[in-house]
Amino acid sequence: MTRYDTLTQMLDAAAETPGEIGFIDGANDERRLGYRLLRRAAERMLAVLQARGASAGEPLILYVPDTLRFLQFFWAGLYGGLVPVPIAAGATRAHLDKLVRVWRHMGEPRLVIDARHLARVRAHLEEAGDSDSAERLAARAISDEPSAVETPAEPAPVRADQTAFIQFSSGSTGDPKGVVLTHANVLANIDAISVGSDLGDHEIALSWMPLTHDMGLIGFHLTLVYSAFTHYLMTPDLFARRPLLWLEKASEKQATLLCSPNFGYRHTLRAISARGLPDGLDLSRVRLIYNGAEPISAPLAREFVAELAPCGLAETVMFCVYGMAEASLAASFPPAGRGLASIRVAADTLGVGDAIRTSEDPQAIELVDLGQPVQGAEIRIVDANEAPLAADRVGHVWIRGANVTAGYHDNAEANAAAQRGDGWLATGDLGFIHAGHLFITGRAKDIIFVNGANFYPQDIEAVAAGAPQIELGKIAAAGVRTENTEADALVLFVVFRGHDDDFVPIARNVAQYVNQQTGLVVDQVVPIERMPKTTSGKLQRADLVRAYAEGAYGQRLAALQALMTAGEPSAPAPATDTPSPATLLAGICAEVAPDKQIGANDNLFEIGLSSLELAQIHEGIEAQWPGRLEVTDLFDYPTINDLAEVLERGD
Repeated sequence: MTRYDTLTQMLDAAAETPGEIGFIDGANDERRLGYRLLRRAAERMLAVLQARGASAGEPLILYVPDTLRFLQFFWAGLYGGLVPVPIAAGATRAHLDKLVRVWRHMGEPRLVIDARHLARVRAHLEEAGDSDSAERLAARAISDEPSAVETPAEPAPVRADQTAFIQFSSGSTGDPKGVVLTHANVLANIDAISVGSDLGDHEIALSWMPLTHDMGLIGFHLTLVYSAFTHYLMTPDLFARRPLLWLEKASEKQATLLCSPNFGYRHTLRAISARGLPDGLDLSRVRLIYNGAEPISAPLAREFVAELAPCGLAETVMFCVYGMAEASLAASFPPAGRGLASIRVAADTLGVGDAIRTSEDPQAIELVDLGQPVQGAEIRIVDANEAPLAADRVGHVWIRGANVTAGYHDNAEANAAAQRGDGWLATGDLGFIHAGHLFITGRAKDIIFVNGANFYPQDIEAVAAGAPQIELGKIAAAGVRTENTEADALVLFVVFRGHDDDFVPIARNVAQYVNQQTGLVVDQVVPIERMPKTTSGKLQRADLVRAYAEGAYGQRLAALQALMTAGEPSAPAPATDTPSPATLLAGICAEVAPDKQIGANDNLFEIGLSSLELAQIHEGIEAQWPGRLEVTDLFDYPTINDLAEVLERGD
């Protein structure tokens, strides 16, 4: 049983302890805020919100990039009985589109937003010809740096069954899908996480996950407040620019708890390969590294632990978990401190209703052991007719428990699809129970039907990652049903932002490689800007399939086909008096860092630029090409020439 009825009671208790939050903004740049001061700041912000007319029961969208400021308004909303709706703040069209869709879905509520992002979303709406919405949104906007008000805050009574906040799990496209979480839901899961993680009396946590992500907000903030533990928060942008700083700070702070999905391990390993391990790194205090949010790669997890073993990182730290926003985060945990465990399963035994067959064949699929249901939760595996299945049979994964949402906000279709009666919720995942532990095989709606057999896209992606210039996490496999057929066309989507000429050999190589390894024929290889994902990091394959079916990639694919047919590179672009992207980028870099001679092929991360200078370079890019690049893209395209190639495409 949880110690508290509401999250506000939880912070009230933490405020009586010396616990605090450290906000890491750079190697030597850190802000600290004790729990007592956090509560006081929340009260001040609540006074501001109430002065602007906000009242209990209303939704409050938080589009706040600053982590400290976000928490102040988040807790202000909770104390005022408002319903915070966290949305990841960004300047790209995808970010702005999502903000507008959620704002409309929630009935055009008040929103906390900084001046720069407000200007961008207004311009975004005006460009779309919707000046009326731009004015209404601006009228509902509250500054994230408000002036003080004289009227004191009036905290509202809060109940356990009251909605605490709404976590929107949809990606950048499609209808909003807001997971409604009560105080009781969240606290039940926090208690389960604490027990399942075997949290001690003195834990120190460090996270770079965004607070708009359930792992960041619930796993690495609220759970730490619950036990009044000190914890440190980095921004995702800082991690993207300096992944080794994550390790350095874990060493410096003697962190016991870390977390990352697959792409974070890969990103860090790439940085280690380029720069080597930082001197004096001591990770011997790390007890658990939570691994989740996206399908877990066992080889990648093992590689990460092995690479950092010389720094004292124990083999037992990798903590592979299963969860989702609908479960308030955690659904199943393995034994804490056991380390990664997996089994290999014959690929032809993974259809719904099949009895799995373990196999040591190298072609067998490696699946990670995700443990047992967390405290107070249940997991059931059912067949296509929703009848429970025995152990070792593949089926649809259902969950039930005090931590599980009662439904999605104002979304009858999503509720009808997920709610199965008697408190059970269909997760949309497929899996099985083996030796009492859960194994996930994939998403039900993502199964690809080819050659009379079912294939999991994750398995095809794992194979494809062995092809030259292909990385796991930057390729997605999907089946596209064509007219008058009973089979799917196999389509591979690859993150790529260079010239079409350069993509042609990549497309040929990966298609050939997949065919050689699996016998499957790849119908199309499609270059895309970025992978659409949920707030929990799950790939939105349906968005890719929908865009493909609607012809969004048709023009690009036609041009690629022409190149493949001709076998010759495309003709050079005609001369123009307009400065090239490379010239404009060089000018931006020179303006930001006039003391450094930045060449066209110099790596921006290796020539001594500060995090502030890198952020200023991104601001210059944003001013010249609004919404085209995020700051995290600088890591993947770290030279002027790399960035110019992306921008020249003009998509």
